[in-house]
Amino acid sequence: MKRLILLIIGWSCVGLAFLGIFLPGIPTTPFLIVALWAFAKSSKKFYSWLLNHKRFGPILKNWESDRVVPLKGKILMIIFQIFAVIMFHLTVQNIYLTILLAIILFIVASWVMTFPSDLKKK
Repeated sequence: MKRLILLIIGWSCVGLAFLGIFLPGIPTTPFLIVALWAFAKSSKKFYSWLLNHKRFGPILKNWESDRVVPLKGKILMIIFQIFAVIMFHLTVQNIYLTILLAIILFIVASWVMTFPSDLKKK
């Protein structure tokens, strides 16, 4: 049962990460990191697939070995988060929900910014 739950978490996070490629404000990398963790505990096959993925593999390998998040990724994340808050507010027009979203995204950005941007500065 635990394996099934971890597989569901892993594939859900892969799906959300895929959406994050196209929808601003949905972070791709954190979802992939959670998916990698879930697959590491549930399926060597899917874990290996994600680590060897053409596009995401290098990012996840850097994360797994050294907890590195590239500077370009950090900058793009913040730009897309700002865009997402603006688009959310224009769509929903609820200042309280917009502030809540902004706080959540600020916390996520603050956490991601604590990680080194390259292996030299680690």
